[in-house]
Amino acid sequence: MIYSEIKDDFNFFLRNYGIWIAVAVAAVIGITIFLIIFLNKRKKANKVTDNTSSDDWLIALGGKENISESSANGSRLTVKLVDQNKIDKDKLKELGVSNIVTMSDKIILVLEDKAELIKNKLG
Repeated sequence: MIYSEIKDDFNFFLRNYGIWIAVAVAAVIGITIFLIIFLNKRKKANKVTDNTSSDDWLIALGGKENISESSANGSRLTVKLVDQNKIDKDKLKELGVSNIVTMSDKIILVLEDKAELIKNKLG
């Protein structure tokens, strides 16, 4: 007796709310797949590689004459600049900089773990 009542209640629930449950499950699966793909592409795009030339970095920072001082600390490369307007932020992003913090006379480039390598390339 109790089993049939539970079965009837469950069938009633599925008939009335089954489509919404299916839509919610499909939405969660779709969002999860989208995030996995999006985050994976983002990680690949912001990867600093050892084979970038020092010329690429110098061009992106406005030339050797635009750099007055540089220092590396962990994943951060701090570059003191003569003219902020000469830097090419898009080119820096292409080279693998994940974040750029701009200050009055310097910028901080957030790299993976290659800040020291890039500092050495800048000279």
